[in-house]
Amino acid sequence: MRESLLLLVYLMISLSIQAQTKPKKIKSKSDYVHSETGFSFPLTINQLNRSEIYAFDKKRDNVGITYKTNDLKTTISIYLYPAGAGTEDRLRNEYIKSMQSVANISENGINAVQHAVSFKRGNYKLNGFKANIKTSDKESSLCVYECGEWFLKIRLSSEVLDSTGINQIEKEFLNLYKPTRLVKQSKLQPKASVYFAKTAFVDSLMLGSAMGSAYKKIDWAFENVDSLERASGFPGLYLDLHISSLKEFTAFQKKHPNMSATTQTKEYLAELNSIIDKGFLEEFIMEQFDMVMIVPKDLELDLEGFNKWKNENPIKINLNKRFYIISFEN
Repeated sequence: MRESLLLLVYLMISLSIQAQTKPKKIKSKSDYVHSETGFSFPLTINQLNRSEIYAFDKKRDNVGITYKTNDLKTTISIYLYPAGAGTEDRLRNEYIKSMQSVANISENGINAVQHAVSFKRGNYKLNGFKANIKTSDKESSLCVYECGEWFLKIRLSSEVLDSTGINQIEKEFLNLYKPTRLVKQSKLQPKASVYFAKTAFVDSLMLGSAMGSAYKKIDWAFENVDSLERASGFPGLYLDLHISSLKEFTAFQKKHPNMSATTQTKEYLAELNSIIDKGFLEEFIMEQFDMVMIVPKDLELDLEGFNKWKNENPIKINLNKRFYIISFEN
């Protein structure tokens, strides 16, 4: 397996930030076709009328299309845009960023029930994450799917439909557009690159632990997730993947107990081992990643017990401060 992996070691992880472009309205009196994907957005879909088309970049790769009912009480907006590098955290990060945008325009904040979702057609499977949001005057939802080189985001709101009605409209749109087509035409390459941060090189014990963790994560993905699911993105939302990886992180020290290390590394490993030994690894991971995870159906979390233990044993570890980033190539 590892012979098929492309390992790139960097002393620092370089992050690129795409320039933001002011949205530009696109005028169209007929079907609007997204040039890069061929997705077509007609003037009407069932009882919904197309009201607006916006481009968020000069190439018009990043677009948003809005449909509304005649009474203007139900709105669906579809956003199709490049997903960027195929990093392990991009779906979670994009979903959280999208939820923050929703919260920013709400005067009283939002109360959402969120969960993992998927879309399957043929042998292809897309992973996504969804929030159902309820306010005093409307029901709404937000869903983000990872589709190879693209993100598909669906935002629905209604003053007259309940959550069941909203979910039905979303299902109809997914069945109409079949976003697995995006993966078929722009799937990610089946090789994984690992980029190590400077902090991984603080000492030999930390580097060995980080490398073991990274390779274990990749091995788990290849052994437990079908290749046509991985074509849409690295399966970084799976809780079991992170459990396996973090246990491997601590295993290197046990195999090399006399390896020299800084005090910082020893404290990090001691704290992680303490979480594992107390049986709170699942709860810890879920909390660290804002509950945006794909969890086993039979898993029962003891968040109350974890919070009580954590109050008596403060945790310094932050899993979002990465020692490495795994990425599937575009």
